Amino acid sequence: MTEGKRSGTVWFMAPLVIGNMLNPLNSTMLATAIVTVCAAFGKDVGSGALLIVPLYLTSAIGQPLMGRLADIYSARKVNYAGFILILISALIGISARNFNWLIVSRILLGLGSSAAYPSAMTLIRQRYAQENEEVPGVILGVIAIASQVSLVFGPFLGGILTEHYGWIGIFWVNIPVVLLAMLLLVVENKRNVAGEILHNTTLSDLDIKGVIVFTVLLISFLLTLLYPVKLWLVIPALVILLFYFIRIELRHTNPFINVRLLVMNQLLSTTFLRQVALTFVMYLTLYGLPQWLEQTKHINPSKVGLMMLPLSLAAMVTSLLASKNRNYKQLLIIGTASIAFATSGLFLINAQASLWIALITSVLIGIAIGVMTIANQATLYAAAPLDQVGISFGLFRTVGYFGAIIAGSRLKHEFKAGATDVGLHQLAIYSLIAAMVIILLLIPILKNKQTK
Repeated sequence: MTEGKRSGTVWFMAPLVIGNMLNPLNSTMLATAIVTVCAAFGKDVGSGALLIVPLYLTSAIGQPLMGRLADIYSARKVNYAGFILILISALIGISARNFNWLIVSRILLGLGSSAAYPSAMTLIRQRYAQENEEVPGVILGVIAIASQVSLVFGPFLGGILTEHYGWIGIFWVNIPVVLLAMLLLVVENKRNVAGEILHNTTLSDLDIKGVIVFTVLLISFLLTLLYPVKLWLVIPALVILLFYFIRIELRHTNPFINVRLLVMNQLLSTTFLRQVALTFVMYLTLYGLPQWLEQTKHINPSKVGLMMLPLSLAAMVTSLLASKNRNYKQLLIIGTASIAFATSGLFLINAQASLWIALITSVLIGIAIGVMTIANQATLYAAAPLDQVGISFGLFRTVGYFGAIIAGSRLKHEFKAGATDVGLHQLAIYSLIAAMVIILLLIPILKNKQTK
């Protein structure tokens, strides 16, 4: 790669990387600020869920929606719109006079930050398609690492900002970051002489009805996971709504969710299922292990945060190394074996065990997550049709939120009486079940000789 081309790649990737850091960063910054926020508005800590849930819900819906908009309109414009929404959400947050305005801010934040990932993947795919080149593995690795870095360092940054600037700091920080990203995006657009690949589509191609029904279905499903009441009535209703959504999508010429593609493209559908299982394990570990360390080992939060850093570092380094391997079948085999082995280590952790066991187990899980993240991303990239890249990667993030919500519901149940050894080992059982699901989803790929 020439010096000029390398420089061009840096300018191209910089705003995309910053944008992809904002969603996970804002998801986890609140963790260390939520008590202060609730106290400032005279709310109990339980009310903090009203600031957490809207972000996940709008992100889960926004990822495929923004991906769809990136596919049929302009990925660059979608990227700009996302940054503008984040900027508006930050301004609303810092000027909020009551708790409800903070909720509005988080809703806009979830929607705006959802634009970054699918639009970035679409722009990357288009850039290298125009140059008749394959996307370098390191490019996919950088995107994955950016999300992992911000996800884990969010609580640290949130704590520092809250301590020095109050709860308002976690909203303020988005303003200079977004302005920098938008400036870099403007500079890159002026440098880029190649045009963007646009599809000849109209507003009717957006499938508004499908979007609305999908939104209702998704919200209903997530609320059912969080609040499982009257399941005998809720589950049949969800099934009926699901079939109604499938019927709508099958009848639409340009559906919001290409159901036929998911059915016919086994590689794509199994990748989504595998991502649900992976993020389930990741969030169980990321939130479950620190709670156990604090309540059972009686370690203060700052030290717990330092103990979780090796997990993040292991995931980042492994992702970078794995991104150099374009053989996704090989990556899937290594990642699947790693996740099964690493989750087994959770059973060795107890109140009498050395902290080194917890540390080593977390590092092994970090390595497994790093490999599987790149493996899933590379597999999805290979399986997604060119005109479905945005929606495919948007759905990829959405199913990841499914894993997070399911993990949260299990944490809430198992740790309701405290983060004990019994609860942690129950989470280990759930993690092993998820690992078994990942193994089962690998079998069709191993049988298919065309995969590589």
